[in-house]
Amino acid sequence: MDTPTMFQPRQVAADIHVLPAYFPIPGFGILPVNAFVLMATEPVLVDTGLTAVSDEFIQGLSSIIHPRDLRWLWLTHADQDHIGSLHKILELAPALRVITTFLGLGKMSLFISLPPERVYFLNPGQSIGVGDRKLAAVRPPVFDAPETTGCYDSKSGVYFSADCFGAPLSAPA
Repeated sequence: MDTPTMFQPRQVAADIHVLPAYFPIPGFGILPVNAFVLMATEPVLVDTGLTAVSDEFIQGLSSIIHPRDLRWLWLTHADQDHIGSLHKILELAPALRVITTFLGLGKMSLFISLPPERVYFLNPGQSIGVGDRKLAAVRPPVFDAPETTGCYDSKSGVYFSADCFGAPLSAPA
């Protein structure tokens, strides 16, 4: 694999879908760059994938849920491989609010301007209700960006750890 590649979304739990993509790192392998959809009462997208596969990302997302039905976007951090389809998502989902930290918003402002009414600040130790579950902001044990905030889903027991356990792979997993 020598170019960023998006794979077909798949369901990984009763109410969670993964949007898998891989980014080649010459000499090291490929890096998984996943986003997730939580089919909560108020649906949540966790991260927005790579810019290079943004069209494929939107197609994959649309095969799970119509973007306009999303209510929340949890950004684990503002690195480019996590905010790649942010512009398109904001256009397609007019009711969507972006969950991030103050530092995350500051970093994102280098790439995109977000209207204040579309931002919801949430810091580690805080949580938000999204209908049928709570999402808790938990700082991962290891991270590469100071604004990184993982997401713990109280209903499924799944923790979305941002890049904490990310590592180059030799092949898609």
